[in-house]
Amino acid sequence: MEKEYWKERIKDVFNLHWAERRGFALLLVVLVLIAAGRVIYLQWLRPSLAVDLAPLQTEMQAWLAERKAASTKADTIAVQLVPFDPNTVDRAQWRALGLSDKQVDGIERYKAKGGQFRVKRDLGKMYSIRPEQFEALEPFILLPDSFTRKTYPERKPRTYADRYPAKTDEQERPAFKPFVRTKVEVNTADTITLVALPGIGPAFARGIVKYRDLLGGFVSLEQLNEVYVLKDKPDAVLRLKELLVVDSLMVRRIPINTCTVEELAAHPYLRWKLAKPLIAYRTHHGPFKTVADIRGCTLIDEEVFRKLAPYLSVE
Repeated sequence: MEKEYWKERIKDVFNLHWAERRGFALLLVVLVLIAAGRVIYLQWLRPSLAVDLAPLQTEMQAWLAERKAASTKADTIAVQLVPFDPNTVDRAQWRALGLSDKQVDGIERYKAKGGQFRVKRDLGKMYSIRPEQFEALEPFILLPDSFTRKTYPERKPRTYADRYPAKTDEQERPAFKPFVRTKVEVNTADTITLVALPGIGPAFARGIVKYRDLLGGFVSLEQLNEVYVLKDKPDAVLRLKELLVVDSLMVRRIPINTCTVEELAAHPYLRWKLAKPLIAYRTHHGPFKTVADIRGCTLIDEEVFRKLAPYLSVE
């Protein structure tokens, strides 16, 4: 079925109208005539191009004669093999040693770039020097045949006794001094000082300094348990207590008779919940005569007063 389908498709392609067949035949005739005319023109009708090679031949002969003359001139130069240092000879001396201008150009380019001949075989490594030329020049080169290696005296292996000589009675051993670590005052230390202590990383140091600034200073090392990064790390707090010391005189106090509610509310032990009632109590009853008078505010119980009292003053 499929075979019959493709047969019909092919028939449709070649099933042309009589006018289409006539045009197609005319097109074929025109193409054949054009191709035939092109072949006839190229083979028989195109005029031949006469090329005059005489100038080119004359130029080639002159170039060959010049090369031959230059070669003859180079061969006629008398070779004078005398002792020489390839690092110091000039162009005329190289020519006298039998080298051509091209060879001398290569050597001068090598020396212009910082090259230096240190031993005889360095000259033989030049690409412009032929092996037979180097063999003839080698006996006259004023350079060593090879590098002279430095000789060092034989080193005697060191024994344990040489490395660690025994102490004599005349030599006094230095007295052993145990290392004693100085404790750091926590209210004046910066983060760099705290990080230098064993077991205190940057996170612990930043947390301690930040909470200390909010409080106004530590009055007890027990307050380290209130630092956010140390709340669930009792072992770290115990280690810090061995490294730190508190100077309560460095605590910054808040004057409760002149401060604003915002200044009180900034303290971690007060916040807005206690700052507003304290300011209202001061406004109603007048200035506080002593810090203990703040217990007249109903929200200040004994525990809050104990924590807050070191940070307040009536000045």
